[in-house]
Amino acid sequence: MNLLVDTQILIWSFDIHSPLSEKHKELLENNSNRILVSQVSLMEIAIKKNINKLPDFVPDIQMVADQLLANGFELLPLKNEHIFSYQHLPLFQEHRDPFDRFLIAIAKDENLTIVTTDDKFQLYSSLIEII
Repeated sequence: MNLLVDTQILIWSFDIHSPLSEKHKELLENNSNRILVSQVSLMEIAIKKNINKLPDFVPDIQMVADQLLANGFELLPLKNEHIFSYQHLPLFQEHRDPFDRFLIAIAKDENLTIVTTDDKFQLYSSLIEII
């Protein structure tokens, strides 16, 4: 299965006391799954660290990227097509987070399943598969 992890799942994957569900842990640890992380998530982490919205998240962004690759995850570059798709996503009043919406556009374009714990992603379930 080709999986795109959302930013929260990515952050939790670095936490020894992770609140990840067993199902999500199994997905991430299953070697037959291709686990992708968008550069959008790295950008979101970098921004949130700079504005102190992730005070307990210690690693710097370079360390995160290096560790992802060491763990067998793949970094997915942002493409112009992702940006073009973003503008055509339906905009729901309940879900205006630009980072999440980019991940949804990317998953749609790349035919990836999103791994998330965010219920708001369900608003886009007609466009993408969500776990």
